[in-house]
Amino acid sequence: MSNLDLVNPEESVILIVDDLKQNLKLLNIILESAHYQTSLALSGKDALERLKVLNPDLILLDLMMPDISGLEVCRRIKSNPEYEDIPVIFLTASVEENHLIEAYSLGANDYVNKPFRKPELLARIKTQLTLRKQSKLIQELLEKIESLQNSQHNK
Repeated sequence: MSNLDLVNPEESVILIVDDLKQNLKLLNIILESAHYQTSLALSGKDALERLKVLNPDLILLDLMMPDISGLEVCRRIKSNPEYEDIPVIFLTASVEENHLIEAYSLGANDYVNKPFRKPELLARIKTQLTLRKQSKLIQELLEKIESLQNSQHNK
């Protein structure tokens, strides 16, 4: 089994955030055809509300939105301990280098330019989901080791 086989799309929920309905529809079709579960948000405010009830495995986030910018949404996600480990991939038509730098400084995991290529987008999603899964497995192993060490010391 390769490392990329750690991720089962059917078990992965992706929150898609974009203020344009046609972008949401296109991304939803692409992700559902790859067997991912999706949830859609038309604004940054809607995305932050959905996080309260949805535990996504990854967030695809538009950079430029009218109510709350994608950068501000990312800042709020990454500053909240409940959500900080959720990977964020920005999708944007912006070619401004400062946007890219700010996105990464706020904790973005990746950045894909629009118009995107489906194979590239799916590969980047799978990579981020795999990294998250590996991180969780490492954390679980560290907790088991610590538990074993504590039980050895208590004997």
